[in-house]
Amino acid sequence: MKIMLVDDEVLVLNQIQRMLSGYSGISVVGSFQNAREAIARMPELQPDVIFFDIHLPELSGIDAVELAQEACPGIDIVFVTAYNEYAIQAFELNAVDYLLKPLHQARLDHTIKRLMQRRLHKQEDIWSTAPSRVLCFRSLRFQHSSGSPEIPKWRTTKTQELFAYLLHHRGNIVLKETLLELLWPELDVKQATSQLYTSIYHIRQCLKQMGIDIPIRNLTIQEGYVLDTSCIRIDVDEWENGLRQASGGNLANNHSELLRLLELYEGDYFQEHGYGWAETERERLRKLWYQHSRLLARFYKKAGVLEEAIAMYERIQNADPYNEDDAFALIKLYTATGRRKEAERHYRKLDHLFSNELRIGLTNKLVDWFESIENEIAPDAMRVTKEDIEAETW
Repeated sequence: MKIMLVDDEVLVLNQIQRMLSGYSGISVVGSFQNAREAIARMPELQPDVIFFDIHLPELSGIDAVELAQEACPGIDIVFVTAYNEYAIQAFELNAVDYLLKPLHQARLDHTIKRLMQRRLHKQEDIWSTAPSRVLCFRSLRFQHSSGSPEIPKWRTTKTQELFAYLLHHRGNIVLKETLLELLWPELDVKQATSQLYTSIYHIRQCLKQMGIDIPIRNLTIQEGYVLDTSCIRIDVDEWENGLRQASGGNLANNHSELLRLLELYEGDYFQEHGYGWAETERERLRKLWYQHSRLLARFYKKAGVLEEAIAMYERIQNADPYNEDDAFALIKLYTATGRRKEAERHYRKLDHLFSNELRIGLTNKLVDWFESIENEIAPDAMRVTKEDIEAETW
C-alpha cells in the first residue's frame, strides 16, 4: 500500500513516516508541505492513500480532497489535524479516518487496519465484477465470475493452439508468418494463410458464444495479431502477483495467504496440451512454485510448526522426488517428530530411486547422517525391506 503525506510541519512528516515504517506492506512514496505540489505529483506516484493535514498554506486539506480524487480516482483519504471541529466535514468527504495530533501508535494501528480492510474489499469488488477469467494452469479453460471452469469447444486442436499462443504473447504483436511456420509448416503460404484466417474466425466465434471479452486485433500494416486481455483476468498473472505480495512482506503475517496461493497451482502451465513453445514459461512458473514452497517449508520449520513443515516438504518431494536436499530435510523432520519408521521408509525409497533410476549413490552427508541414527529409528521387526520399497511407487 503506497501512502503520500502532506503536512506543513516537517517534524510531523518525519514522525508519521517513522511510525509507518513499522508496518509491513506499506511504503511512503512522497512527503510534501504543500497540497498543490502533492497533487501535481499524484499521477506519477499513484498513491493508494493520502494523509492530509487540514491546515495547509494556500490550499487546505479539506479543499484539496476533490482535486486529489480527480488526480487519483478511488484514493483513500486520512485527515491529520490538531483540531477536532472538522471531523463531521471530513467524514462527509468520505475520509477513511480522522487523526488528532499528537499521533499515538495504537490509534494509527486502528487506521492502518481500516485501510487494509478497505483495500481488501476493493480488490474483492474488482474480482467479483470481472466478467471472466482465463485459466492456464493444467489446461486451458474459461471461468465466469460465479461459475465453474469450462473447457472451450474449439473447432480444431490447431484453433486451440493458435488461441493459446496468442494468449501466451498477450498484448504483443504476433506476426502472421510466425503463426504460419508454427502451426502449418507443411502447407504452402496460400493454404496456410487460409487456415489461419479460418482459425481466427472460429476463435472469435467461440469466444463470443462463451461470453468472453478478449478482442483479437488484426494489424494490417504489421501483418500480425494482438490479443487484448485488458478486460479479463488470467490465473497465472494473478497467482504470480499474489506470490510477490505474500512473500515480500512479513511471512509471519502472510504465511496463510502464501499457502493458499501455492495450493492454487493445480498443474503446470498448459500441462495437458504439451506445447513445446510454452516450455520456458512452464519451467519458470514451476520454479516459482518450488521456490516459494521451500520458503514456506523453511518458515514452518523455523517457527517450530513441524507438522506443517512436513506436509509442505511431502508436497515438494511428490513434485520433485530427485531433490536430495528436500528429502534430507523431510527425513530429519520425520525423525524429530518421532515418525522414525517413515524416516527410514523415505530414506530407503530415495536410495532405491537414485540407485535404480539415476544410477548414482546418495551423498556422503545424507548416508553418514542416516547411518549415525539408523539403530535408533526402528527395531529389527519394524525394518523396511528392499521388497517393501520395490512394491511401492513414489
